[in-house]
Amino acid sequence: MWVWTLNWGQVREDVIVGSCPMTTNDIDAIHSSTGATALLSVQSDECRAALGIDLQAHIRHAQRRGLALENAPMRDFDLEDQRRRLIGSVVSLARLLSAGHRVYVHCTAGINRSPLTVLSYLTFVESIRPDEALAMIHAGRPQADPYWEAWQGCRSDLSEQHHDAIEARAWALSQRQPETSALDNWYRAEAEVIREAVLARVAAVGLRRDTRRD
Repeated sequence: MWVWTLNWGQVREDVIVGSCPMTTNDIDAIHSSTGATALLSVQSDECRAALGIDLQAHIRHAQRRGLALENAPMRDFDLEDQRRRLIGSVVSLARLLSAGHRVYVHCTAGINRSPLTVLSYLTFVESIRPDEALAMIHAGRPQADPYWEAWQGCRSDLSEQHHDAIEARAWALSQRQPETSALDNWYRAEAEVIREAVLARVAAVGLRRDTRRD
């Protein structure tokens, strides 16, 4: 039977993956011990309700401490929900990192959804190969076990949504580097277009927030 403890692992200087803070004191412990300036929760309402976590109290406390706290929920053990909502968590992480934050990413246990978010950020935004990205995560968080089916499903959905752009990019690459195989050109085009699509969503979120402040 799983028993909650507050624990984490550092994936790299600006990304930490761990278990959820249960109380505002846990937020203080995370901040003081890891130096995190932002927390990204991918817990769902159901997770918090089961554990008695008050998200709004956590947000208010984080704000008083000068920390950013965002929630990009995905349901635990639900492959289809994670596939559908994963892009939202990646956009949130990308936006926080682009703002210069050191981000503590958590789900409940820090084993599935939060590593999945980091894996997807590293592969979709930074175009790191999946095996290399997972090795980076395991180096800091050995127990990480993201659902590959959710990752692959999300990537397939992005590829389908942007198929025409990927096809055009692959053709352009083939003209510039005819010695490269068609498969390699397609893979590179896919990675480039997915990265651009995610970053466009990050920019759109920032624009909407700036507009609301105006």
